[in-house]
Amino acid sequence: MQFTIEQEKIIFCDLAPGRALKILAFAGTGKTTTLEAYTRQRPQLRFLYVAFNKSVQQEAQKRFPGNVTAKTSHALAFRAKGWPHKDRLVPGFKANQIMAALDLKQIEDARFAQDTLMRYLVSADPKVSRRHIPGGATEFYKENRLPAPDLVDLANRLGRLMCTGTHPDIGMLHDGYLKLFQLSAPALYFDCILLDEAQDINPVTADLIFSQLGRSKKINEKVRHPAPSLILVGDIHQQIYSFRGAGDSFKRFEADHTHALTQSFRFDANVARVANMVLTHFKKERRKLTGTPLPRKPAWDKACHTIIARTNAGLFDKAISLANRHRIGFSGGIEAIRLSRLTDVCHLFCGDASKVTDAFLRGFKDYTRVKAYARRVEDIEILAQCAMVEKYNFRLPGLIRGLRDKAVPEQEADILLTTAHRAKGMEWPCVLLMDDFTALVKDGVPVAPSSTVPDEFNLIYVAMTRARTHLRFARGSDIPDFIRHCLEKDKSQ
Repeated sequence: MQFTIEQEKIIFCDLAPGRALKILAFAGTGKTTTLEAYTRQRPQLRFLYVAFNKSVQQEAQKRFPGNVTAKTSHALAFRAKGWPHKDRLVPGFKANQIMAALDLKQIEDARFAQDTLMRYLVSADPKVSRRHIPGGATEFYKENRLPAPDLVDLANRLGRLMCTGTHPDIGMLHDGYLKLFQLSAPALYFDCILLDEAQDINPVTADLIFSQLGRSKKINEKVRHPAPSLILVGDIHQQIYSFRGAGDSFKRFEADHTHALTQSFRFDANVARVANMVLTHFKKERRKLTGTPLPRKPAWDKACHTIIARTNAGLFDKAISLANRHRIGFSGGIEAIRLSRLTDVCHLFCGDASKVTDAFLRGFKDYTRVKAYARRVEDIEILAQCAMVEKYNFRLPGLIRGLRDKAVPEQEADILLTTAHRAKGMEWPCVLLMDDFTALVKDGVPVAPSSTVPDEFNLIYVAMTRARTHLRFARGSDIPDFIRHCLEKDKSQ
């Protein structure tokens, strides 16, 4: 296989024990192919490939050579710290279970205690502290003139119940045994660690991996295993999981060597040019993403393409307009767009708060309060749900039932609908971006990069770079206005 000059620099970069290489890999630039070539070049070394999720891990195990072990961070932790709790693993806690276990009277106390614990579990910190209390908690108790409980103490009590198993309703979380593994300061006996999608790792995983550098590990009284080398691969512009605890570990990490992959094999110069506009203006990126000419470019297929939205509610709105004329499907299935939560917002709107099932939404007494909360904290998803409720009001439950009946499995769909978060890592020939992404233009000029959190601009970049041949925008999108402004600016310079 013929590699680019950028890829060859990486493939032939030898690392001494305890040394690190950082790879800045833009969208579609062949990072996995490059890592695979790196490992095949060194059959004498034992590699650990740390994958972001299970599907990536399984794919990596198939394509990498036999000297590579592919694991997720949770899989690494499970044998040591998860196995003892294998019969009591749970995906999460319910607010009513926490209320009963901690003898609480208010559902908000339970929700904020859980949020505090979860923020601690994904951190690198050794103990729960006030810095793990979610920002909305203080505001909630102040606004409602309620005494604030000791959330650090409640989180610690909840964490102890999780670890000891002394309460039947409080099991072990997957992030719980990962935290226990990180706190145990484990040694990973490999020659080199490959950390993929490094821009999205949370602090607990970063500490687990980065702590392997700079020290050797004792195998027995006579033999010491040298510290592994480390290769981090990521794209800081595809960091879209800050809300799950992903921080700037990749960006701040100082490696011994740094290389970039800027030539995309997914799309041509047109998509690359638009992506560069977003990265240059909003992310101050100096490197330029380049495309690869396509030998044959098919025409846009109106009846067969993929639609990417920022919010689940935005997808619902588009699906309603398409369902009678096209076979539509949803990436991850129709329940992935959280129609049950949209139904709960509708219950609040209709004054039926007793029918609300979502633990978070049950904390609001009426629709006015949930909308005010969403505006205050700029929760884009809830605001989009409110817009759908106000648009369709009492017709909404019937529309949801009809959409469930009409949706087909994604492999049978002519038009596939997905959010930018679920689209990450995927690609399609023809992509249409909806108009519910964060605004890029205001009063005729591009907004300031500081106007919103970087993740929102990253989501637009991720969505754009899913397209292989055609990229289009919904009628209400302001992205075309932003593109025109950039083109006019280039002409004037």
